[in-house]
Amino acid sequence: MTQNFMDNYVDVATRLKIAFERWPEMRIQETAREVIEMPDKSCFIRCTVTIWRNPDDPIPVIASACEIYPGRTPYTKFSESEVGYTSAVGRALAYAGIGANKALASRDEVMAAQSRQPIAPVVQLHDVEVPFPEEKPREYPTPKQMGMMRALANGQGLKGDDLKTFCSATLGREINTTSDLTKQDISKVIDALKASEPK
Repeated sequence: MTQNFMDNYVDVATRLKIAFERWPEMRIQETAREVIEMPDKSCFIRCTVTIWRNPDDPIPVIASACEIYPGRTPYTKFSESEVGYTSAVGRALAYAGIGANKALASRDEVMAAQSRQPIAPVVQLHDVEVPFPEEKPREYPTPKQMGMMRALANGQGLKGDDLKTFCSATLGREINTTSDLTKQDISKVIDALKASEPK
């Protein structure tokens, strides 16, 4: 009888059951969640968990797992964090020796990875973060624009709060951070900085 490929993988629920039987006082904490944007504008959510096998565990187990954002399948879409944390728990338990005799990845991870094949075209994160359907996606400034604005501002002694005040006055609204600026905003600020340069 041919062995099923997935027989080499233990799911996270099974790993958890074995772990709690071995360490009844075990505790798991979701310790970090980060959105990572790659150079090609694809995005991932990196989820990190920490596992204490008992209250006095001197070296808790820490593991991370990444999940594509936005999810591209019904299994992952709108549940990217949950899928990521589940995978991270599975990896942490494998590092602790639970289920690692078969494979490091959990059955859940393998199924999620298989469900993402073939990979769909990359969708930029900013293009899907639209608060209202009738609004157009925000166009974010390029690194080159940001660098030019800072160079011009530094040349005029505008830094920190002074630069924020200049941007707010130029754009007619309060600017607290560079993330408040759109591509069009930066162009206006650059033009205003150039116009205010000493002749």
